[in-house]
Amino acid sequence: MTTPSEEATPRTTTRTTTWLGAIVVAACVVFVFFWPRGQPVPVVHDWTSEWRSEPPVVSTIPGGLFEASTVRMVEDFYRSDSRTWWGIYIGETVSHIQVAVTYRYGVPLVDPAWEIVTRGQTSVVVAPTLRPSVPVAIDTATLRERTASGWARFDKQLNLLELRRSLSAVLEDRAHDPVRMALAREASRRTVGEFVEHWLVTRGDWQPDLFTTVKVYFTDEVDDRLREQLRLSRDPRDDDEG
Repeated sequence: MTTPSEEATPRTTTRTTTWLGAIVVAACVVFVFFWPRGQPVPVVHDWTSEWRSEPPVVSTIPGGLFEASTVRMVEDFYRSDSRTWWGIYIGETVSHIQVAVTYRYGVPLVDPAWEIVTRGQTSVVVAPTLRPSVPVAIDTATLRERTASGWARFDKQLNLLELRRSLSAVLEDRAHDPVRMALAREASRRTVGEFVEHWLVTRGDWQPDLFTTVKVYFTDEVDDRLREQLRLSRDPRDDDEG
């Protein structure tokens, strides 16, 4: 003799199996009819409308600019901030950026400072003062960044962001630094000398054998002695005295 619970067990098992079968069939139908065909189409994020956009600005360089040299070097930038709260030291936030940059130096082509004086086989060239081109070019492929906060500080990303924003201004100041200017000066002197020599030779009233040496000075290098020599070289009476 069987108990009621024993009679219900096969029926319960059959009902469960039926439901599981129905769920599997439904899942197959959904997979066949609703699964996307091929690769999913990536969503394009266009934030142009959200960000302020400005039209390109095209302008001339008054007098033109003769680029005479470039200096590529790796630059480091630091920004740190220490704080206390009610006399309790709460830590220091430090950020560091390292990136390769290219400084460009040149002289204006149209400038009254240009002067070429030839005495014998020596041509003396006075070029305008060397100056950097700004903004300085940054090679973003070489960018390295690190930032860290003190034990009770949570502003390391903000500190890094402020450091990034300061790069252009800091690089402009560094471009005028005497050390970097000195690196570019001699290379620029050679470039200007080659340019002037080629220009003199290609002129119809100059011949290659008229001079053997080209000396280049920038206006900030011209002292009183050299200025007097140039004045005498420009004076026709100097030839009569010789």
